[in-house]
Amino acid sequence: MRSYNWWQRRLTQEFFGPDQNGHPLLFFVDDEKAVQLHGDAKATDSIDDLCAAVAQEALDWHSHAYEPILQEYFTWKRSTREDPPPCLPLLAVCVLAATRMRGEGGRGAHHYYARLADLLPPPSWSHQTNHGKYLQRDYGTVRDLWTYLHKWLEERGGTRGVSTLRTSTGQKLIGYARSQALICAADRQRLTPFFEECTVRDETALLQGLRMWKNRSRLSARLREALSKGDLDDFLGPLLVALATSDDRPPPVPIGLRRLPLRITAADDPRDGWTLRWRAERLVGVGGDVLTHPGGSLSVTAEGGGSLYALSGDLPEIGQSLTSGFVARGEHLEVSLPSQMNPITLQEDPLGGWTEVEKAAPHLPSLLLFDARGEKKARDLLTEAGITWEDPEESSVDGWFVAADVEFTEGAGAVARRPRFAGGLRVQHFGERRHYLVGGEPDLMVPTGVGNVRLDGEPISCDGERTELRGRGLTAGSHVIDTESGRITFHLHTPRQGNVPRSLDPPKTSSQHPPVKRATVIDAEGHHTDLNTAEPPAWWHVRHTGLSGSPNAMEIPDSAVWLVIDRPDGTIEAQMLRPEEPRISQVTPEMWKFWTVMYVIEHRPSAKLWTRYLKKVWEVHKRYLQTASVNGRGHD
Repeated sequence: MRSYNWWQRRLTQEFFGPDQNGHPLLFFVDDEKAVQLHGDAKATDSIDDLCAAVAQEALDWHSHAYEPILQEYFTWKRSTREDPPPCLPLLAVCVLAATRMRGEGGRGAHHYYARLADLLPPPSWSHQTNHGKYLQRDYGTVRDLWTYLHKWLEERGGTRGVSTLRTSTGQKLIGYARSQALICAADRQRLTPFFEECTVRDETALLQGLRMWKNRSRLSARLREALSKGDLDDFLGPLLVALATSDDRPPPVPIGLRRLPLRITAADDPRDGWTLRWRAERLVGVGGDVLTHPGGSLSVTAEGGGSLYALSGDLPEIGQSLTSGFVARGEHLEVSLPSQMNPITLQEDPLGGWTEVEKAAPHLPSLLLFDARGEKKARDLLTEAGITWEDPEESSVDGWFVAADVEFTEGAGAVARRPRFAGGLRVQHFGERRHYLVGGEPDLMVPTGVGNVRLDGEPISCDGERTELRGRGLTAGSHVIDTESGRITFHLHTPRQGNVPRSLDPPKTSSQHPPVKRATVIDAEGHHTDLNTAEPPAWWHVRHTGLSGSPNAMEIPDSAVWLVIDRPDGTIEAQMLRPEEPRISQVTPEMWKFWTVMYVIEHRPSAKLWTRYLKKVWEVHKRYLQTASVNGRGHD
């Protein structure tokens, strides 16, 4: 009998060897294929040989059937992982069981598990009386092994085959095996002309087109049967899309190179907004490389025991790369980023921040990153969820914006109809967003049609409108919003060192901080108003500016956008009070005299909003000078 390890090596050679570089995976194993893999044309027990190797060597017939293979996977995971995970013989038997469902009276899970039980009988020494149920009970482990194989293929960047592993919503456990039991390698070659003729990459269009294709008779009997009956469209449709789009991918990585997944990561800063950077996860066995591209060279270095590479040198410009793509190649690694369709989805990363994902996991906080091309789709997603479109947040890359507090459902591209927050005076709290200062509570956004809203168990009126949570006497601690569509929690903090927004100084006593010589507020029109030092008003404490001096007792104007602090030691610093775009239409001589000082202050906020105020002042002043020159007048 061939051993389990022999079958692992044979299946690796056949389906996952270096010759599969760039080719879509078709892990098709039926009775005929099993004989071919065995290699002995005279053998009549090739299938029994494969199944016996799995049943007698690799399965546990006492507690959890697939536990020994799972443990072998965990051992393999600590290795270099150059070859696929050690579960291929088991998965091959699972595919074989799916091919044997042909001609049965039904297509459901019951018939699949019956065929699997036929293929994997217990050894003679086992006391299992109903081994079919025993194999079915632990089958969730087999599903996990399929996902591990899919992840390994992605880690290899297509150099050992492009994953076509798919499942169906109705058959999440057995769907992977059934997806591989439909199309064999010969069918793949016969389908190439069809994909060239049918340029649409939609499941429905591909299925309809293939059913009407003039050369359909050349396909295998199994595939023709699936097309004729239509009961396997949930598996066949995604598989056809995967095969068709594999032809549209960039050229495969040359043999000897591994594809480095370069992804966008976003860090949320209450002061600076969303900062976008590149993130590259370490690949086992590659300590670093230098990749060249038209703009220079990108250095990739593995430092310490971390799971990410350090990136340096000529990093690709993020906005341009997202729009036009990026290619770089070194001695060991290759990066090939296609032009991104957007919006791009990011979700919270265990390593910190938010990272781009290929498919959003359901019911987790998400971000939508988009530019002008993707804004309509982002709007449509939120509108379909009953969420009022709010002005998106800026990112550190010009022209790219972020819609935050988005959550997806199980359906692809569907946004959950759940409440969300907008505005508020947020604080830094381990990267989480739903932490605010007491008195700076956010507004609640409830999707239209979602009723029965409760705040900490008490009903509140929303009616699909933006509802203020301020002024409700909320105290520090956790607070819960419950609706019929879900629950979200937010947290309030009293101002103290360490969780005050970084756009404002943390509170300090007068002995720790120089006094204020003068405080000035600026509104959106660019006008400035000096505040005389006197007893501090309420806002001075609420905002916790950390200033030992105080302006006069007048309340800060609602129109104020910036607070400028002039200290006796000659230092001047600016702080943002609220975000509002500049509406500067004229710059008087007095205004220009004030703003010329603002251009050269050392302690300016790094918010891009401040830069736009400075640019707007200069643009308006420049137009005034041009007009004054024509009219023969001007001012200093």
